[in-house]
Amino acid sequence: HCWLKASISACPPPPCRPSAAPSPKSSSLARAAMAEAEAEPAVVADGKGADNKVAESIAAKGTNSYYFAHAGKKDDLTGATRIEGDGSLQLASDGMTKLDVVGGVDLAPKVRWREDYAWGDENGKVKVYLDFPEGSLGKPQVKVVPVFEELKFEVVVHGVTAEPQGVTNGTHRLFGKIVTDKCTCRINSSKTRLTVTLFKAEPEEGAWATLKKHQINQHTGWS
Repeated sequence: HCWLKASISACPPPPCRPSAAPSPKSSSLARAAMAEAEAEPAVVADGKGADNKVAESIAAKGTNSYYFAHAGKKDDLTGATRIEGDGSLQLASDGMTKLDVVGGVDLAPKVRWREDYAWGDENGKVKVYLDFPEGSLGKPQVKVVPVFEELKFEVVVHGVTAEPQGVTNGTHRLFGKIVTDKCTCRINSSKTRLTVTLFKAEPEEGAWATLKKHQINQHTGWS
């Protein structure tokens, strides 16, 4: 027994295996991670940390800051009101719809005012003559529309040609006043001549020198 106890005591203890030393690469990665964690800005749930970084960038770089354009206060459009028109104008985005045009479009044909008329003074009245081709005024569709005013007249003939034609004193006033309710229009028996009779309101003034009374224009002379 003494020999066995001595043998056991004489056995040396097993050598301890040393732990592996860290590699240079892993040490560098650890230091980089720690530096990144220290440099990371504190961002809280309400975003104030990010706003502070934006403010610091603008304070340091001014208008050259990337965030300068986003630093202005945004408009609050929650209370904005859309302007509505009366419907006469529409945007292209509103779709293609038919608009009601007030008054419509005047599609009446233009009148050809003839200047190849003849006229004559007969004391208390003046007669205007307008000639047409043989029998043309006898067509069933022919219609004569006269308008008489104190110093103006116009007579339009429809149905002779596609374009209405007539006679008038136009923009020049008549040489004298007329009695509108006495003036007449008449077509002769051969349906070739229209006669317009203008009754003078002041026959005592004598004969008319002209049918239209011309006025002196201070810039161009007679008109």
